[in-house]
Amino acid sequence: MKKAFLSLLLAAVTVLSAALTSASAEYSSYLETPLYSDCAMLLCLDNDEVIFSKNINKQTKPASLTKVITASIILSECKDLDEEFAMPESCIRELDGTGSSLSGLKPGEVLTIHDWLCCLLIPSANDAATALAYWSTGDDRQAFVDKMNALAEELGCTNSHFMNVHGLDDEEHYVSCADMAKFFEYAMKFPAFSEISSQTSYTLPETDMHKERIIRTTNFTLMPGYKDYYCEHEICGKTGTTSGAGRCLVSKASNNGYNYIAVCMNSIMEDIDKDYVDENGAFVDTKQMYDWAFTNLRLVPIASASQVVSEVPVKYGKGVDSVGLCPAENAYGLLPKGETDKSLLIEPVADTVPELIKAPVGKGDKICKGKVLYAGKPIAEIDLVASADIKRSFFSFFGTTFEDVFSSSVFKALAVVIGAALILLVLSRKAAKRKTRRKSNYESLSSGDFQKKGR
Repeated sequence: MKKAFLSLLLAAVTVLSAALTSASAEYSSYLETPLYSDCAMLLCLDNDEVIFSKNINKQTKPASLTKVITASIILSECKDLDEEFAMPESCIRELDGTGSSLSGLKPGEVLTIHDWLCCLLIPSANDAATALAYWSTGDDRQAFVDKMNALAEELGCTNSHFMNVHGLDDEEHYVSCADMAKFFEYAMKFPAFSEISSQTSYTLPETDMHKERIIRTTNFTLMPGYKDYYCEHEICGKTGTTSGAGRCLVSKASNNGYNYIAVCMNSIMEDIDKDYVDENGAFVDTKQMYDWAFTNLRLVPIASASQVVSEVPVKYGKGVDSVGLCPAENAYGLLPKGETDKSLLIEPVADTVPELIKAPVGKGDKICKGKVLYAGKPIAEIDLVASADIKRSFFSFFGTTFEDVFSSSVFKALAVVIGAALILLVLSRKAAKRKTRRKSNYESLSSGDFQKKGR
C-alpha cells in the first residue's frame, strides 16, 4: 500500500508540477568520491529534476550507447519481432579490421528480429547493428543514419549527431549526457527494449549453422556477483566502450516509486582502489549516484500556491499600490532526508520582473519567473502569479493619465509648437494692422476730383 500510494503521489506531482522547470540540484558535493566520468548525470524521471550533473551538454563520443538509438528505430518500425531475417555477408565484411565485438553469426544465418535485438543490446554486437540497419534500409546505410539524426531532431537532442549505426569512433559522431538520457527514456517506451536490456544473458536458438548458445551482458552493474558495480535497484542498461569514448553506461533504476536515469560517459578504466585490478569508472559512478539518491533523497513540497514570496508595484490600483506574487501551483522536489521547507527560499528571477504592472490584475495572472533555492543554489524554476484581484481606480487612472499626458515629453514638445504658432499668429496680425494704418494716412483721389479742382 505504501509503494502504491507513493507511486500515485509521484504521478500526481508530474501533473501538478506542469509549471516546474527542471534545474540541477548540484548535490555532487554530497558524494563520497568525485565522479570519475568526464560527463555524468542522474535524472529523476518523476519530476525531470537533475540530481547530479557534470558536463551534461558536452558533445562526447558515445561508443555503443549508439545502439540505443539503432534499437529504437527498429522497434518503431517492426510490427512483428518474430519476423525472421538472414545475416547479409556485407554486414559482416564492412566491420573487417575494426576490432568490433561480433555476434559470431555466419552469412545467411537466420534469426528473428527479437534475437537480433538481443545480440545488439546484451553482448553489444556490431554486426547485429549493421544487420538490423540492413533490414530497415537495405544497402543504403546512410538512409538509416539519416533516420537516427531525424530522431535526434524530433526529441530536441541538439548536441547529438550520428555517422554510423554501431558507435565506432568518428569525429562527427557524438552525443551529450543530457541527450542520451532523452534517447534512453524514449527507448524505454518500447516494452521489448526494457525487457532485453534488463537481461544478463540470453539463449540464442539453434540454427542450421550453430547449436543453441548463450550470449552474456557487458553490463556488470546488473550482476550481483560484481559487488563493486552491482546496483540493486537497476532495471536495465546499455554499455559502450571505445578508445575514444572511454567507458560509458546509460541505465534506469527504480525503488519505492522513485525512478532515475543515470548516464556516465568518457570514464576511466584504472585501478581506482589500489587492489591491482582496474575498475570501470562508469560502473563505479553509476552505483555511487544510485546508492546516494535512493538512500538520501525524498520527495517534499518545495513551493506552495498559497505562499506569497514577493510583490510588484501596481499602477491605477483601487486602494492598493502593489500585488503579492505566489507560485502558480504546488510543486514538489527531491531534498536530502531530514531537510524541510525551511531550507528553501523562493525569489523572483530578476530579469523577468516588470518594474510595475497596470490594474486591473486578475488573481493567477502570470507575472514573472521564480527560482527555488536550496542551500543558496537553484533547484527549480517556477512561474510566479498575482496572488489577488486588483481593480482599477477610476480617479487614479484618469488623474494619473492626465498627469502623465501633461508631463510627457510629447506633450511638452507639442506645447512648444503650439505656443510658437500662437506667437507667430499674433505677430502676423499685428503686422497686418500696422500696414492697414499706413495706407489709411494717404488720401485717395479720383480723376473727377482733379477736374473739379481745375474749374
